[in-house]
Amino acid sequence: MSDEVIDRKIAVIFVADVVGYSKHMEKDEDATLKAYSECEIILKSLLDNRHGSIFNTAGDSVLVEFPSAVNAVECAVEFQNKIKERNQSKKTSTKLEYRIGINMGDVVSREGNLLGDGVNIAARLEALCQPNSVCISKSIYDLVVPKTKIAFNDLGVQKIKQNIFHAYDILIDPSQKRNLKAKRFFQPSILIGAVALVAIVISILAVSRMLEETSGLPITEFEDTSKPIILVAPIKASGLTDDQQGFARGITESMIGTFSSYKGLTVLSSGTSFHTVETNMTDEAIRDQYNVKFMVRGSMQVMGQNARLNLEITDLTLSEVVETVQKDFNLSDIFKIQDELSKKLLASLQMDLGVGVSTLANRFDDMQDFTQSLNWQREWRKYTLEGYKASRAILDDLKNKYPDNHAPMLVMEAWQISQKLRFKIGSDEASDLVTLRSILDKVTSENPDFSEAFNARALIGLSNLGVSCEDAILDIEKAEKNGSDQGTLLIGSGVYNRCGKNEQAITRLKEVLKISPNDPNWFQTGYLATVIYENTEGKNHQQIYDVIGNKINATDMDPRVLAIYSIFEFEKGNNEKSADYYKRAVENGFRKDRLDFKNKPSLTVETHEKLDQIKLLILN
Repeated sequence: MSDEVIDRKIAVIFVADVVGYSKHMEKDEDATLKAYSECEIILKSLLDNRHGSIFNTAGDSVLVEFPSAVNAVECAVEFQNKIKERNQSKKTSTKLEYRIGINMGDVVSREGNLLGDGVNIAARLEALCQPNSVCISKSIYDLVVPKTKIAFNDLGVQKIKQNIFHAYDILIDPSQKRNLKAKRFFQPSILIGAVALVAIVISILAVSRMLEETSGLPITEFEDTSKPIILVAPIKASGLTDDQQGFARGITESMIGTFSSYKGLTVLSSGTSFHTVETNMTDEAIRDQYNVKFMVRGSMQVMGQNARLNLEITDLTLSEVVETVQKDFNLSDIFKIQDELSKKLLASLQMDLGVGVSTLANRFDDMQDFTQSLNWQREWRKYTLEGYKASRAILDDLKNKYPDNHAPMLVMEAWQISQKLRFKIGSDEASDLVTLRSILDKVTSENPDFSEAFNARALIGLSNLGVSCEDAILDIEKAEKNGSDQGTLLIGSGVYNRCGKNEQAITRLKEVLKISPNDPNWFQTGYLATVIYENTEGKNHQQIYDVIGNKINATDMDPRVLAIYSIFEFEKGNNEKSADYYKRAVENGFRKDRLDFKNKPSLTVETHEKLDQIKLLILN
C-alpha cells in the first residue's frame, strides 16, 4: 500500500477556450497566433489584478486557479468586455471569441497541476457556454450573487458525460439569455409531496384558463429571445488515412466558428455537439433539451486526394431537411470548400431567420465579410445610439476591403447616413443630405438589377430627401421587378405606411412574417404592431395581442411593442404592469420618437402624453 498523501483542497477553477480556433489557424496561422498572444496579454493583466494563477494550458485553452469566486467572476466578465472592445476596433484583423466556465470544488494538486471533478466541471461549463459569455456552477453562484450586480440566467441541473451540475449563465448581454431544459433525477423524498403538487397544478391550470378567457392575453410558455439556437453536429467521415483523422473534427470546429460569427444566432459549443453523439441523443431530445431550432449535419467521403462534402440543414421544429449542398474537391482545398458551403448554408438560413438578404451573399468576397454585413444589419436595426455606433464601426471595417462603387457598401452607407440624420449626429446636416442623394442616385443608376438600391432610395427618399409618394412607390415597383423578397416586402410596407396606405403596409408585413417567421430582435414584429396601433389609433388591443402572443416575454422584444403594451395596461388601470413593460422598453433602447406617426400627429401627441404619465408613475 502506498504511503503517498494526496494533496487535496477546495479551489475556484476558471477555464477559458477560443471559439473556432482551428478555423482561424487554417485561415492565417501567423495572424491567429499573434491575436492569441494579444488576448493572452489582456488575460494575464487581469489575472495579476485579481490574483489568478495559470496552472495549465492546452492549445488554445487556459486553466486558472483563483482564491476568490468573486475575483474569478469579475475577471471573466471584464475579460469578455475587453475582448469585445478589441474585436470592435478597426485595427483588429483577427477577432477571437472566448467561452469561459467557472466552478468551485475539490481538486487534487500534483506537480503544479490541478486535477479532479472540480476542474472537470469547470471544463464542462465552458463547453456548455455560449461564445462571448461565462457559465458558472451553483457553488460559484451562491457565493457571488449577494456581492455583485451581475445578471444571471438559471439553466437548471445539467449532465454532460458523468458530471451532473447546476449551471448559470452570466448575462453580459441580455440577448444571451437562453432556455436549456434541465435534467431531472428521481428523488424518493419528492414522492411524498407529489399528490399535493398535482392538486396545486390542477388549481393553477384552472385559474390560468380563467385568466386567459377574461384578459385577452394568452397564458403560454416563456420565450427567451429572438435568436434561434443552432447545433452543428460532428462531421462524419470515411476513407481518411491515419494522418487525416483530424480533418473531420477540424471542419466541425470551423463551421461552429463560421456560424458563431453571425450575432443573430446562438451556436452551441463543440463540446455539446460531441456530447449529443456520445450519448446517442435523438433529434427530439436535442430539440427539447437544448431548444435547438436548426441542426447542421455533414458527411465527407475521401478516396486518395479526392473528396466529397455533403452538408444539410434540418429544421427540428418541422422535422424537415430545409437545405442541402454538396461539393467535390481536392482534399488540399478542404477548408476553402468548407467556407464556400457554409456561406451557402448561412445565406439559405437568412430566409428562415428573417434577414432576407440571401441574394447579397454572392456580392461579398468571403464568408467573413458576408457575415459582418448581417451583423451590421442587426446592429443598425436596434435603432439606438449604441447600435448606430456599432454598425458604423462594422461598416467602416468592411469599406476598407471594397472599391468605392461596391453596391452593398453604398446602400449600407446610405442607411447609415439616414440614421445619423435621425439621431442628429454631427453639425453639417446639409452636407449629409447632399451625400445621401448622391449615393442613392449613383447606386441605382449603376446597378439597375439591385433591388436593395431601389428599396433604400424609396424609403430614405421619403424620410430624408422630400421624395414624393409616387416616386417612392415607383422605386418599390422597380425593386419588385428584380424579385420580390423579404427585404422588398419589408421596406415596401414602410413606404406604403408613410404614404397613408396602412392596409397595404399591414398585408405586406404579415407576408414578411409568413415567409420568415424567425425575426431577429423582433424588428418586423415590432413594426407590424406599430402600424396596427397607428391604423386603429390604439383602440384595437386584441389585434396586436394576436400578433405578439407569448413572444411578449422575450427578453429582446422590440421596445415599440413593450411601450404599446405599457400604454394598454395604463389604459386598463394596471399601473404596476404598465410600469414593468415601460421599464423593459427603456432597457431595450426605447425612445418616444419610435412611436411618432407622421400621418396622425394627434395620435403622436396622445401617445407621448400617456408615456409621460407612465414615466411619472415610475418616478413617484
